[in-house]
Amino acid sequence: WLSGACFLVRRSAFDSLGGFDPGFFMYFEDVDLGHRLGKAGFRNVYEPSATVTHSGAHSTTSDSGRMIEAHHASARRFLDKKYPGPALFPVRLALNIGLRLRAQIVRRRLDH
Repeated sequence: WLSGACFLVRRSAFDSLGGFDPGFFMYFEDVDLGHRLGKAGFRNVYEPSATVTHSGAHSTTSDSGRMIEAHHASARRFLDKKYPGPALFPVRLALNIGLRLRAQIVRRRLDH
């Protein structure tokens, strides 16, 4: 998938898919877009020689617990979109339970 930290995408490809899914608050919008681009026949290309300097988690430092919950909510949304239908319900259920448990564990650690 493409990482939202640094990616280039043709405007025509981006627009043909309706851009980012507004249902994602902060996380997984890049993963979702990369997945949809691949399904639409576009190529995702990784350039290992490219470097990026990320200045830090400015959007996520104020409330770590809230950001973890937002991350997990977006992960669940992505899984529900990628694995639709009743046949994959057990997979989605197991992943969703795991994400919820992880969020609770992390939240407790942050509270202490």
